Amino acid sequence: MKKLIFLELALLFLATTFQSDNPPGWYQQTLPVSDNINDIFFLDSLNGWAVTDYQGVSSDTSYILSTTDGGNNWEINYKTFVQFKTIQFTDSAIGYACGIGPGPELFKSTNGGVNWEILNVLTFTWKSDLNFINKDTGWVCSSDPFDGGVFKTTNGGLSWVQQVNLTTANPKKIFFIDNDTGWIGNENGRLYKTTNSGVNWNLQYNSIASIEAIFFNNSQNGWIRGGTTGNIIGISYTTNGGVNWINSVGNTIGGFDVKFINDSIGYAGTYSSFKVMKSTNGGKNWGYQNTPIFSQDLISVLKDDTLNAWAGQLIHTEDGGGKIILTEISETNLLKIDNFTLSQNSPNPFNPKTKINYEIKKSGFINLTVYDIRGSKISVLINRKQNPGNYEMGFDGSNLNSGVYFYKIIVIDEKSNDVFSETKSMLLIK
Repeated sequence: MKKLIFLELALLFLATTFQSDNPPGWYQQTLPVSDNINDIFFLDSLNGWAVTDYQGVSSDTSYILSTTDGGNNWEINYKTFVQFKTIQFTDSAIGYACGIGPGPELFKSTNGGVNWEILNVLTFTWKSDLNFINKDTGWVCSSDPFDGGVFKTTNGGLSWVQQVNLTTANPKKIFFIDNDTGWIGNENGRLYKTTNSGVNWNLQYNSIASIEAIFFNNSQNGWIRGGTTGNIIGISYTTNGGVNWINSVGNTIGGFDVKFINDSIGYAGTYSSFKVMKSTNGGKNWGYQNTPIFSQDLISVLKDDTLNAWAGQLIHTEDGGGKIILTEISETNLLKIDNFTLSQNSPNPFNPKTKINYEIKKSGFINLTVYDIRGSKISVLINRKQNPGNYEMGFDGSNLNSGVYFYKIIVIDEKSNDVFSETKSMLLIK
């Protein structure tokens, strides 16, 4: 009996200690199509869905895909010519997706995404975003200045009522926390709030950049993201339902998405970068985590699950993403960026050879790697410890096609183990 109990305890220990064969931190997952992902949604740690773009050509195919094993394997559920924007499931059976023409733009599944039906309503306007609080009640918004606005259904999408039309200020993003309280944001940087289920909307905040994402955990704690390029506002947070907004600290400019697991821990996507942003104090400060592929602008998280998260295009973490690298935040053991410098390659554009210079002022482990536009590793130029000094590495693109490539340096300080990372682009023209 004692041996049996010991064996059971040993098996339990192994099962809980070695839960996954996947690597630590963020790791790449693959899809059966090469299209860009426009939205991802996970209902739990296993079941998720994704929608894709049509690659800028209206006659090209876009897809709805699903996974039942956390994203390790995906299958195609539906394909059409719409430019999908958003997908959401209210439970394991009922889901909705919407997008922008040229064909039907609103879809519903009642069997977990295996089959999709076209909801032939609201055919006169494109669909920018949708949000459902249960299987029957939800909203669709459209930024179309003529026929757009906010539309509500209470019967699972069979019929819709237009609640507001703000013409040129029509929203591109919508988020409801319950049946009464919701927010909409538009490309003019305006955020509106309703407390009566969308009947009336009041201007609450005016940003200098387009509202790219809205997310609330409850009626008080929320986050918005405005701006994709340039020196403009990134993430802002509120703790009083949107009455006041405070700009986050850290480089949160770029990307299109922000999601929070609870009132403290959240992730934000990045635009054209090998990073995912992360906060552990409610969005007040942000650092980043390194990722294996390029441009993770989308985020999907699970409520109160601090280990699992997904980001396009497509990566997953099962351990919270690993170490957070602090940037532009004043804390102890912060690695100062001026200790390491990565210069622009020269010549640039180049054909077929170029040189990359960098300077380190402290001894550390150096990795300098070149990637293609899809984030695939092309060449590792250096991967070893180096002493302080100026260094020059040559890169030969003779065997590559013309296009944009990226080179990324990772520096690990020898004494503090702090990490610095920077990525730059270069252009090969043959």
